[in-house]
Formats: sequence, structure tokens, C-alpha cells
Amino acid sequence: MKNVRLMGAKRALVMLLVLGLALGMAFSQGSKETTSTPSGPVSLTIATWTSNPDQIALLDSFVQDFAKSKGIEIKSNFESIPFGEYNTKLSLELQSQNGPDLFWILETVAPAFIESGLLANLDQGMKAYDPQDISADALELWSKGGRVYAIPFSTSPFFILYNQDLFAKAGAKNPDQLIAEGAWTWDNFRKVSKQVKDNTGVWAFQTVDGQGYDARILHNLAPMIRSYGGDFWTDDGQVLINKSESVAAVKLFHDMVYVDKSVVPPGNQSDFYSGNAAMTVGQISRVSKLKDASFAWGLAPMPSGPKGKAPVIGQAAIGAHSKSKHVELAAELVAYMTNKSSVAAMAGIWPPARKSVMDSEAFLTSNSMVTSVQMKEAVANSIKTGRVLPSHVKYPQIEVESKMSFDKLWNPKADVQKILDEVAAVYAKHIK
Repeated sequence: MKNVRLMGAKRALVMLLVLGLALGMAFSQGSKETTSTPSGPVSLTIATWTSNPDQIALLDSFVQDFAKSKGIEIKSNFESIPFGEYNTKLSLELQSQNGPDLFWILETVAPAFIESGLLANLDQGMKAYDPQDISADALELWSKGGRVYAIPFSTSPFFILYNQDLFAKAGAKNPDQLIAEGAWTWDNFRKVSKQVKDNTGVWAFQTVDGQGYDARILHNLAPMIRSYGGDFWTDDGQVLINKSESVAAVKLFHDMVYVDKSVVPPGNQSDFYSGNAAMTVGQISRVSKLKDASFAWGLAPMPSGPKGKAPVIGQAAIGAHSKSKHVELAAELVAYMTNKSSVAAMAGIWPPARKSVMDSEAFLTSNSMVTSVQMKEAVANSIKTGRVLPSHVKYPQIEVESKMSFDKLWNPKADVQKILDEVAAVYAKHIK
């Protein structure tokens, strides 16, 4: 456990130093200008955190359609960086001479990337692709001073994926059965999780991507914390992570791990998609991993807490590197990859930010593995009521320092209130 903490702290420290360098460089270097449409083949590197070959092929089809429309040849290179090290490695690459021309960006670091100057202005590139159709709310996080610096390609709520066979084996009511009874709450989530573990010996819950103790701490805790009436911090600078509501939610999860022992614990690699856990947190883009599943599975919205439902949306955007040798072309390609036809093609994987697509009936049937009812209840409705994770221009520093405190939670004897007080002090230092 100690080694896990040291590795996490080291990774976070590198990210802090890199983004600090980026912020310093931003004001001493200007964007490279491109000239006219290139006459020869153009090589463009696009950084993502997906390695799914079907998803890469879809993204490349947009690149090639764009090249055809421009009458040029583009040689695309998709670089897949693992999610857990994505921000760190991407930040390092953007400081080199060979950084990616386009790249995905997480919502939590949006303000930091915009402030760094690493993102090209997209206003000109967007003009030909009906920018008014993009939800203004979705663009808010990716804009500054009335200018757009990245365009969301995914506004994807988190939901519960569950193994129907394991619930049946355990004699436990599954999420959809509890929903039908109006009893799909975090308290009952805990109860059925213990029932599954006690009766089958199989873990009941795996955190999102198995990274809920590390790279996805906020993704893991946010649905519980917010449905209890708590939060991490607010846009106006209020720190809520150590308030009674937030503490109660974190204690619930901590007890599931160390008292009930129903959750895959830190360091254990048991995987839901391989049948080694009864539930996990997923998004539409993860459903493809169940294509050849050996078990029957279901999909349900996140449970409710004392304050009702609190859907959490994972938002990701595409940006163009302001130092790219082909910055204008890259900026227009970003706009093309998020135009109406591209977004419609991606909708079954990455829910859209374009109003015309999001409000269409076609969206509800865009993923052949998900029913229209599931898409409406767990995705479309959650998009309308959900919120993204908190973000801040100093998020890299916040993540580095708060993770050192969060790491102390993963101990059976952890004092949850004391640790969250430490986290709150970190937040207050940077946010207020």
C-alpha cells in the first residue's frame, strides 16, 4: 500500500511540475502561424485515452472525410495514452517539439489548459459547422473571454453496469428490481452488495475502471457525496468536502470496503467485465467491452441518496495544440470532428453536446447493445440533470496535494472526518 501511495504521489508531482512549466511558457511564446492550404501530405498526431480499435477507426474516418473535403492528404497518427497517466504524459509531450496536434482533454483540467496557452482558439474553425447548435452550457467550461478553446465530443453520464447472473445466484434484488420498487438507494446498494459478496464469494462492486482509489477518486466518490447533499467545492469557492453530508457519503463507501468487504479493495485487480465483480460504474463508451460477455448484464442509473439523484457527467473535449505546425488546419479539424454528422456517428459511444443530435429519437437507438429505455433513463435524462466534476485553474496542484490526503483513506482504521478536513484545507488554500 505504501508503494502505491508513493507511485501516485510521484505521478501527481510530475504532472504538477509539467503544467506549472506550461503555464510559465504560455506567456513567453506565441502560436505558430500556418500559411495556405498545404500542397503535400500533412501528418497530424491525435492523442486520446482510448485504445479501442473500433473507436480509433471511427475517429480516423472523420479525419479522412475532412481531408477529402479540403482536397488534401492527411496521415493521421492516433496516440493512445492510458487514462491513469494521460494528463501527465500529454503535458510533457506538449512541451516538446513533437507534441500532438490535436488532443482530448478532461473536464477537471480545462481551466488549467486554457490558462496555459496550449490550446488554439477555435472560433474561426467552428464557423462553417453550425456552432449555434452546440449547447452553450456544454461550451461554458471550454471558453474564456467569449472565445472557444476546445469542443466537447462527449457529455457522458456515469451509470451502474451489473451482472444479472451473480445477483440471481446471490438471491439478491438487482438494480432494476430495486428501481421498480422505488428502492434504488445507496443504503440498499450497500445491502445488496454485502448480500452478493456473502452469498457468492464474488466482489459486489468494482470502482470505475478499477481506478477509484487513484486516478478516478472524484469520479468514484462524487455520485455518493452529491446525492447526500455534499460536494467537493463550489464555483463560488465554498469548500464542502468535510461537511457532514460529504463525510457521511464517504463513510458509507469506506465501510463497504473495510467493514462489509464487498468492494474490490485497493491493489486487487478483479474486473467486472471478466465476471469477477457484480457491479461497476460505466459510461456508454464502456458498453462495447461487454460484447462477448459470458454473463447476462443490465444497466441502471446511479442510486439515489438522502437528497435524491445526483448524476455525474464525465465531459471530454477535443482541442488543437497552439504550437502545432498546422495549427489552423488542426483547429478546423477539431470543429469538423464535432460537427453534426460526426457527432451523430459518435452518439452511441460518446453522448453529444449538439442539441439537434441530443434531442433526436435516433440518439436513443444509437447503441445496438443498449435499449432505448436504458438510453433515455440512464443517459439522456441524466445529461439534463447531471453535473460535471469540479474544475479549477489550479486543479493540477489541487489534485497533487489532495491525493496525498485521500490516500490515507484506504486504511481500515482511517479517521474519515480528519482526513477530509485535511483535503478541505488543501482545497481552501487554492480555491479561496
